[in-house]
Amino acid sequence: MMPLIKCPECDHEILARIGTICPSCGHTISYFEGDKNRKRYGKFFALSLIIPFFSFIMILLTSPFKSALTVATVVYVILAYMSSPLRFKEIFFTTFEKIFFWSIWLLSNALLVTMLYNLFNK
Repeated sequence: MMPLIKCPECDHEILARIGTICPSCGHTISYFEGDKNRKRYGKFFALSLIIPFFSFIMILLTSPFKSALTVATVVYVILAYMSSPLRFKEIFFTTFEKIFFWSIWLLSNALLVTMLYNLFNK
C-alpha cells in the first residue's frame, strides 16, 4: 500500500505517488514536492549542463579583447566553482552518479581551460 500524505492545498489525504491528483482541489503531486534533495539534484543537473555552455559562449565572444577575456576568465572560474560536484556531494545516491557528473565537469572544464590557454598564448 502506498503511503498517504496530506494535500498541501486543502489537507485532503491522497497517495504520495508522483502524478496523483487531489480529488478536492485538483493539486497534482510533482517530482520536486516534499524532498529537499530532489530540488538540489534538479538545480545541480541544470547547472552542470548550462554553465559550461554559457562559459564557452562568454569566452568565445570576449576572445578578441584581452581585458574582456580576463574578466570572462574570472567569471568562468567562479561559475566552475559554483557547478563543482564538491558543492553537491550529499545528493549523489550511487557511484555511477558521482563518476558521471565528475566526468562531465572535468571534461568540460578541461576543454575550457585548454581554450583559455590557447587564447592567452596566441
